[in-house]
Amino acid sequence: MNKILDFSTQIKEIIDKHAYKILIGLLLIAFSLGLVIILILNQNSNDANNVETDYSEQSSVSNSSPSSDSQSSTSAKDLYIDVKGEVKHPGVYQIPSNSRVTDVIKEAGGFKADADEQNVNLAKVLNDQDVVVVNKKGAAGSSSFASSNNTTASSSANNVKVNLNTADLNELQKLDRVGEKKAQKIIDYRNQHNGFHSIDEIKQVSGFGYKTFERLKDSLEV
Repeated sequence: MNKILDFSTQIKEIIDKHAYKILIGLLLIAFSLGLVIILILNQNSNDANNVETDYSEQSSVSNSSPSSDSQSSTSAKDLYIDVKGEVKHPGVYQIPSNSRVTDVIKEAGGFKADADEQNVNLAKVLNDQDVVVVNKKGAAGSSSFASSNNTTASSSANNVKVNLNTADLNELQKLDRVGEKKAQKIIDYRNQHNGFHSIDEIKQVSGFGYKTFERLKDSLEV
């Protein structure tokens, strides 16, 4: 019993003698533990944020990909249709797939007043590179729809020839792949050279070479 009391007394004396150092040591240990806990919490928070960011980026890429694919797919399905004759704005138009003649006529500004609307099949489904020709009322032959598989213009298919010396701007546009600009070049040449003396002379017009002449010669007359 006396030994225990002596040991307790020694311990107390040591504590009293080194109390300041012990207190500082405990404070340092507490500070170190607090710092470690803070670092661990920050690390966990950063990891959680990184996971959330990665998930967000993946979701963004995943959501955007179908949209891009959809746009590419839509663009790939568009049709290019050549509209000629008695419409307000002849030319080549880009329209969605499964469109009909009525849709491309609307794109071209609609019919002119003297268009032969009764002979145009507005319900016809279009294919890429099709040609739609609208004739005047009372013109020989009827307004027609030329498939992309045809290599000749509708005027040729109907055995109707275009007179280079008398045809107006709209009639000239009934020729295969002849738009408003090329038709105007024919008229300008005709005015400058006192008319055409033969159909071969069209090769002198800018934009009309040998290959173009061979394609059009069966549709021309003077």
